[in-house]
Parts: sequence; structure tokens; C-alpha cells
Amino acid sequence: MLFGKFRILGKLALLIIVPLVGVVALSVPVIVTRINDAQDAQKISDAVQTATRVSTAVQELQEERLLSIGYLFGLIEKPELVLQSARATDAVARVADGGDEELPDGLSNALRGVTNLAKTRDGVINRTIRPDLLISDYTNVILPIINGLALASTSDLTTSVGRQVFALEQALRTDDLISQASGYLTVATITKNSGFVGLFYADLLKLQQLIVNAQPFFTDEQYRLYLGAQDAFASRVGGSFLTEAAINPGAAIAKLNIRTLYPSLRSVLVLGGFVEKRVAADVDQIVTKNRDTALRDAFLIGGGSFLLLLVVIVLSLFMARAVARPLRRLTASADRIARAAEAELERVADDDADAVRPIRLDPVDVEAQDEIGDLARAFDRVQTTAVRLVERQVLGRRNVAQMFGHVGRRTQNLVGRQLALIDNLERKETDSDRLRELYRLDHMSSRLRRNASSLVVLSGGAGANEHTAPLSLTDVVRLALGEIEDYTRVDVDLPDDIMVVPAVLADLTLVLAELMENATSFSPPHTRVLITASHMRGGIRLAIVDNGLGMTPERLAEENSRLTRRERLDLVPSEVLGLFVVGRLARRHGIEVTLADTPAGGVTVMLDLAPKHLVAPAQDLLSVPVPAFPAAIGTPPGHHTAEFAQVLAGSAARASVPGSLQPFDATMLQRATHTLSSARSWNAFAAPVRSEAGPAIAAPAADGGTVYEAEPVYSPNPVYQQPVYDMGAPVAGRVPAALPELPAAGQQTPRADWNVSPSIPAIPRQRVEEDYRYGTPTTRTYGAPPPQVYGTPAPDPSSATPLRRRVPGEQLPEEAGPTLPVTPPSPDDATAARAAFDAFEAGVSRAQWDAVETTMTAPPSAGHAPLARRVPGATLPVDAQNTPPPPAPAPPLDPDAARALMEQFEYGVALALNETQPQPEGQPR
Repeated sequence: MLFGKFRILGKLALLIIVPLVGVVALSVPVIVTRINDAQDAQKISDAVQTATRVSTAVQELQEERLLSIGYLFGLIEKPELVLQSARATDAVARVADGGDEELPDGLSNALRGVTNLAKTRDGVINRTIRPDLLISDYTNVILPIINGLALASTSDLTTSVGRQVFALEQALRTDDLISQASGYLTVATITKNSGFVGLFYADLLKLQQLIVNAQPFFTDEQYRLYLGAQDAFASRVGGSFLTEAAINPGAAIAKLNIRTLYPSLRSVLVLGGFVEKRVAADVDQIVTKNRDTALRDAFLIGGGSFLLLLVVIVLSLFMARAVARPLRRLTASADRIARAAEAELERVADDDADAVRPIRLDPVDVEAQDEIGDLARAFDRVQTTAVRLVERQVLGRRNVAQMFGHVGRRTQNLVGRQLALIDNLERKETDSDRLRELYRLDHMSSRLRRNASSLVVLSGGAGANEHTAPLSLTDVVRLALGEIEDYTRVDVDLPDDIMVVPAVLADLTLVLAELMENATSFSPPHTRVLITASHMRGGIRLAIVDNGLGMTPERLAEENSRLTRRERLDLVPSEVLGLFVVGRLARRHGIEVTLADTPAGGVTVMLDLAPKHLVAPAQDLLSVPVPAFPAAIGTPPGHHTAEFAQVLAGSAARASVPGSLQPFDATMLQRATHTLSSARSWNAFAAPVRSEAGPAIAAPAADGGTVYEAEPVYSPNPVYQQPVYDMGAPVAGRVPAALPELPAAGQQTPRADWNVSPSIPAIPRQRVEEDYRYGTPTTRTYGAPPPQVYGTPAPDPSSATPLRRRVPGEQLPEEAGPTLPVTPPSPDDATAARAAFDAFEAGVSRAQWDAVETTMTAPPSAGHAPLARRVPGATLPVDAQNTPPPPAPAPPLDPDAARALMEQFEYGVALALNETQPQPEGQPR
């Protein structure tokens, strides 16, 4: 065959290139010419539209010039002139803005020259400028604007459109001459000065010459309208005025009346604007028609050429049909294997699925025995080999991930056992130096546990979540602080009313720990890291701000994309494994994590917690005004307290650890049950019953010694109210859902005798240094300064009754049910009640954590005696009790008051349980 020696590409090229070259050679020049014509028409249309806006601005300036002359001679008021000046300024500003069109350079410079009128306008307002200078200043601003349009220099006078564009510029100049002549005529009429008459006549001659020269450029209708504007000016001044002004200017001006002449001259300026708009509309109509015609021709020629090219392509496809089908099948098979291989080898994803669907590729559907068939069979062998390689890589990656998960979980178990041993040693250790080292070892073990948890996340597995109850966001951040190295450099500023659901507590703690570790590691040691939270979009945004090295914009964008997209572990750089862990956990729980630059240098990390991650707060309880009570006296450390501050604080800290982190122990529950059953029961909400057995502690006779008041009772501040979270479980002090609710608490008035001072017992002076209740400072401190001591003010001698000790539930109404048999009250009922309540709290703490050894068989350190167990009230003097006056029977309270007192009691208990805060490394946890 003639074409047998050509390849497939040669055959197709020979068929397509020849007609394609002919079509392009014939159609492209025509299309380009038509497009250029359309562009030229568009440019003319844009220039005419710009000239229309400029004519409006120029007309406003001309009107302002005439009003300024009228204001100089008292023909108009100042507000009218100021309003016209504002209009002119706005019109010029709109032209200078230009919108999407680009203004010529000359026009832009001329528009900026309008600012030179500021001095002239001030002179007009102050009436200190001469009329001839005023007219000249405005003329020097208006003429450059008209010249800046450059309509005469850019218009083609050989075409009808170009001639009309030139006529538009002549109309603008004619209107300006009429405006100048009107100004000179107004001044000459008022001042009777012949010099102004000469200036008026000179402008009039220029106007007549311009009208004669502009006639060839206007159409007949445009020229008639143009002459009508000039005739209107002549009619305003009188038919014979122009002739008489040339012979005897003074006599001609004397016949004019300025009161009727001035309004007529103002109306002439409006007529000139009609001429300009008519010419601009005619030009715009013509150029729009020319532009549409050029575009239509370009589309027709281009469409015909494209249709011809399409026919050629269709014919070539029919000719290549014999060879195209096998090639398409081979191409489809190649595309399938390429997409399957790229999905496993080149995709950036972290697949959490345990099983991966096996790869199965269809063989190439080509049965030909020519070269195409040989290529298809070779390609089958290539894709089979590629599939085996991909499956082997997937299997190897899965095995490595499982190995990471096993190692991480084993490490977690070992670290957990290690922490348990360390806790046991901490409870038994009495030496402060060794105890400090144990705390440091405890902290390092916590960091090791975090690394093990990160290893489990890297393996693709889900870590254990031992939390079963919500936890405040502040406690979550504190848990994360315990797993980083430089936790002392982190400042936490978070609200206490944000609760996190249990499902995300473990992973959120790990995310915060990784981010805070990065913040402290990549910032100078002398800087601080700040953690804040703010409400937004129904959720919470946490911000971790450091002032460290920072990142380049490219690196910051890369890390942000890594946090949002799924990325495979073996493709992640080894130095960003922490951010890889953060990204995987954030995507797992739907938490948005974003990195941004800190304004002062460094990186700011923002975590957005959605409402599904938080516990929705219930409706705040109706707060009842609580009278202010004296603040509690701080407890200074006593003898040996400084040496064992870490041991005591550590026990308190363990008691405040959230219940979601505490394992259940039946032995501890039995201890708590035994503690509650061994304590004497008491009714805290019954009305107090005074014993008649005898007086309480009797006050000794006044001997001139120091007299101390009774121990003050702490009351919560009524300004702050602890938020309540509705978890669906009954709360102490509330009525369950099945029972009727008490009515809402109204505005309660505190009892008038709540602050009545009781009789003040005289305490011996030698006991001031021994009893902590009297707020005496000590010289031995450890770890922190002693708490501030608040003294109780001296009693008012004029007060009628002494200050009474508050007893929980004293003012509640007595229950109407049957009275249970209880032990008769004794004079020490208050002390016994407090001891029973302390025993209850101690039993709950022992049920959660191992109890701290309260007895010591060996002295804590050389040179000191063993610590004695403190018993409330054991050191009080055994004196005759003072019999207080019998109190008046307490009136029964209504249910609203009972509820208010119950809420106060609950708030006091909650505040006491939340006082323990986590300590830095080396201090009790």
C-alpha cells in the first residue's frame, strides 16, 4: 500500500495537517481583524462614557463658579454654596475613581489639580478674593480636565464616529466659555466696571468663533440643538444686548437687572449639558453597533473554521478505526494498573482499617497477533509483577504497624506498674530529698507513658480510655502538663466551667501534651507558654501560644495541610511525628487543629472543640443572695508540718484525682462502708436542740490578757456560682425527677441575727503559738509562703448578742415524718458532727486511693520527735463551760429558704474538694 510504510501517527498527521493549515491560514487573519475592530469600538465607547462623567463633573464646577460670584455679591446664601461645593467634589471623586476603567494619565493629573481650589473656596467664604481671580482659578482647573480627555487627538476625523467624538470635545469647550462669560457679565452688571465688560466681550468672540468652526463635526440634529443652547444664552441677556455691548458697553450693562439676570444665567449652564449628553449617546450607539458587527463576523468565521476542522477530525477517526480499538483497550488497561499502583504506592493516607481489599486487575483484552498484541501480553506480565510488589508492601506496612502497637501497649503496661510502685514508695517515704527524687522519677515515667501512647497511635490503633465521667478542661490540661518536661513554663488561663465528654479525654490529653511539648521544646527557656480558651461557634477554641523559633510560611502551610489530610506514616518526616500523632487523633474525633504565627514570634496552635466534645451545662440554679460572712483564717504550718508538707499535700492531691482515673477496688469500698457505719449518725438539717446538762466551755475571768474570738465560719462568696452540669444522675440536695420540685427560691432576706457576736472566751496567752486556729504565723515554711492570715475584728461593745456559730441545716424546717431514735445530744455535738463528717470524707478518700500511713514507728528525721496525731478539740482548756442565754425558738423556714441553704451547703462542700491544685515537679502530685 501507499501508506503501508507510515506509522499510525504519520497516517493521522498526513490526513489532518493539510486541511488544518489551509483553514488556519484563511481564517486567522480575518478573525484577528474583526477582533481588533471590536476592541477599537470598545475603547471609543469607554472614552465617550468617561467624557460623559467628566462633563457632569465640569458642569458642577461651572455651577460652583457662578454661585461663588453670586455669594461674593450677596445674591445667594452660604449653605447653597457649600452644598454645591460638596456636589462638585463628589462628582470629581467619582470620575477619579474610574471603576474598572483606566483613566488617561493627563486626566488623572488634572483631576488631582481640583484640590488647588481649596484656597480659592476659602477666599470666597471669607469674601476676600477678587472676582477676576476667582473666575481664572476655576478656569485653570476646568480646562486641564477637558484637555486630559484627549478626544481631539485620539479621534479619527475621516470616520463619522471620530468626527462626532471631536464634536463632543467642542461642546465641552463651548459650555466652559458660556460659563466664563456668565461670570464676567454678572460682575460687570453689579460693579459697572468696564474691564469686566471687556473680558465678557472677549469670551463672547471666542464662543462665536468656536461655534462656526464646530459645525462640520456635528450632525444636523446635534448642531440645531447646539445652536439652541447658544440662542438661549443670547435670549437671557436680551436680543440687542450683544450689539449694544460692542458699541457702548456701559449703557448696555446699565439696562440689565441683576435680580433677573443671575437666575437666567444659571439656567443656561443646564442647557449645555443636554447637548453633551445627546452627542455622547449618538456616539455610543454607533460604536456599539460597530462592535457587535465585528464580533459577529469574528464568531461566524471562527465557527466555520472550527466546523471544517471537526469534519476533518471525524474523517480521520474513521480512517484510524482499524488500529484505534486495540490501542484504546491497551490504554484502558494501562490506566487501571497505574491508578491501582498509585493508590497504594503514591497516595498520602493513613488507613485505620485492619483489612485491605486485595488488588485484582483484569488482563488486557487484546487478541491480535501483531505488534499491538505483543505489547499487550508484555504489559500483562508487568502489571502482575506490580500487583505482587504492592501487596508485599501493604503486608509489610501492616506488620510494622502491629509491631508498633504491641510494643506501645507493652510499654504502657510496664509504665503503669512502674507508676504504681513509685506511688507506693512515695506514700512510705518520709525523707524530703528522696521524696523529691521519687516525684521526679514519677514525672519521667508519666512522660514515658505518653511516648508509649504516641507509639500506639502511630501504629493506627486506638489507645485505652479509662475515663468514665466528664472532666473539666482545666484538669485535662493539668493531666497533659504532667506528661511534658518543661511544665513549669506553661501558664494556664482557662475557665473552670468547661467539661469534656469521657470519650475524648484520653486522646485530647495526648494531643495537648504533644502540642505543649513542641511549644516548650522550640522556644527559649526564659519564655512562657500560655494556654487560653474562648467560646466560639457553639464550641471552645483552645490557644497554645509560644514565643519560640516559629516557622516559615511554606513550612506552616505544609504542617497545616498535614494536620488535615490523611498521610501515611512511612512518608512522614521523622522530625514531625508529634504533629502526625496530633493530626491522626484530631481527625479521629473531628477536632480542628490549626497552626498560625504568633505576632511577637513563635507559633500559636488553635484547637476547636465542637459541641459534641463538651458537656452541655444545665440551667444555672436560681441564686439566692447570701450575706457576707467573715473569711476563714488561713492555717499556717505547725510543728513538723514543713517537713511533711509534700507527704500531706500528695495525699490531698491523690484524693482530688478524677474518678475516671481511679480503678475500682472492693477492699477500698469495704473500708469506706466500715468508716460510715462506725461513725455516729447525726441529722445536719434538723433544728438545733440545746442540751440542758450544763454549760459549755466557761470563759475565765477577765485578767487583762489577750482575748480571741471564736473560730470564724467560712461562707462562699455570693458573687460566683459554680456551674451545674446535667448528667442525668440525682444530685444531693435536689429532689429527684419522680418527686415534686420545690417552688423556685425567691428573694430571701437574711436573718437579722446572723452576725450577732457570741460571748468571747478568754484564751490563755501561752496557747496562741500552739493552736492553728488563731492565725499565728510560724517561721518554718517549705515550698511555698505561709497562707495569709485574716484577723477577726474586735467585737462591738454595743452589740446586744454575741456571734453564733453556723451549723449546717440549723434554719431548715423540721421534717414531718417519724423521728428516728438518735443518741441524745451532748454539749460536744458540734465537735462530734465535725469529726463524723471528717471521717466520712477520709473514708471516701481511702476508698479511692490507698490511705496514707497515719502512724510512724520511727522518727521522721534525726533530732525530731515523732508527729502526734491531732484530734480536733484535744488541746482546748478544760474549764467550766459558759452557759449561753437560751435562744429564741427558730421559726420554721419555707421550702424556698431550705433549698437556698441546701445549695449553700453543697457549694461549700464542692469548693472544699476543689481546693487541691497540681504541684510542679518535685512537689506532691
